[in-house]
Amino acid sequence: MCRHLHGMRLAGFFDGAAAVLVGRTSAPDGATLTQHEAVMDALDVLGVPVVADVECGHVAPHLPLVNGALARVEHSATTSAITQTLS
Repeated sequence: MCRHLHGMRLAGFFDGAAAVLVGRTSAPDGATLTQHEAVMDALDVLGVPVVADVECGHVAPHLPLVNGALARVEHSATTSAITQTLS
């Protein structure tokens, strides 16, 4: 995961991002890094909020997110919400 995220970052995938959402994974931790450590190793240098364990992606409940939609993300210790807007 770390290598893939570094590659995406270096290719400009996250340029202009206001935040990064990372879905939950059932993948095991590596020998030297946990999944969370791998994400932070690659993305911490972006200087934007990184929200991990989002209920989207390859692990149930598979929250659908529309590619290209604008989204407002609200996250606190007690609640989280994603509101997508299609224009």
